[in-house]
Amino acid sequence: MPKSSPQPQLPLMNLEGSKDDIVIPIMGPTGVGKSTFISNVLAHLGSPQHIPTSDGFQSCTSTLAAYSAALPPHVTQQYSLAEGRRLVLLDTPGFDNTQTSDTEILRRIAQWLTVSYNADMKVGGIVYIYPIYPGRITRSDCANIKIFRKICGPGGLEKVILATTRWDICPKDTADSREREISANFWSDKSHPGPRNPEMARLGSSAESAWGVVSTILERMEKEGVVLALQRQLVDRGQILQQTDAARELRAKIMQLLEDADPRTGDSGRRQRIDTLAREAKELKIPLTKRIQSFFGQVSSRGVR
Repeated sequence: MPKSSPQPQLPLMNLEGSKDDIVIPIMGPTGVGKSTFISNVLAHLGSPQHIPTSDGFQSCTSTLAAYSAALPPHVTQQYSLAEGRRLVLLDTPGFDNTQTSDTEILRRIAQWLTVSYNADMKVGGIVYIYPIYPGRITRSDCANIKIFRKICGPGGLEKVILATTRWDICPKDTADSREREISANFWSDKSHPGPRNPEMARLGSSAESAWGVVSTILERMEKEGVVLALQRQLVDRGQILQQTDAARELRAKIMQLLEDADPRTGDSGRRQRIDTLAREAKELKIPLTKRIQSFFGQVSSRGVR
């Protein structure tokens, strides 16, 4: 069946796509080192590129960007499916980004994946980067992981590598328990038991460590790649973004945030956050309870009707 996109064709940002490309989306929370990971992989391949990176917990990525590199002979000799192909690493902003709403981030991811799928670019695997330290997994983290799982779908999750960072600052006496906690929260939920063979990696700061994660993807890659659930729903089924499983999961997150919000507070930042959630609710066509609707009259004169 020929593929048809429910959305206008968009350019692949800074990249001309090819059907032989091996795409690896790099995802995870804000400020965990996604851009640094990509920079290290490209350096290992002898194709260094300028990639803005952050040295703190704030994000330096607010838009999607794709970085490509030809796979050198010593790599293609080791991985037969990589011969004559190019590696494309997709840098994505994390949800809960201070510069961009979650709805807009999901839309940008969906647009890129739609266009790349229509160009027959193959997703070889996905890397989800998460810090081993500090702090425990928050409710927002759990909500974002659920959205990620819906983007991937069961087949996509089989090709995910969960790469944990910041091992250099994690106390040794808590490292193993933290890793178990992250694994338990990441791989499974009530609706899906998770992949048969979950893959985790301890990611260091070196180019060799980053390449080790990518090499695992190349080892596990199938010839035709993997079709993510979000791609299948948008392209093969012709759904609009609001109808996808990922958007439904994001809708649940926004609903919970709105239920937890207190518009009576005098804090201007909190009021602005509620107003932003109201706009996202409208974009995702979220049916609002009377209690939530009453918030908007208190928070913003514009409101959501």
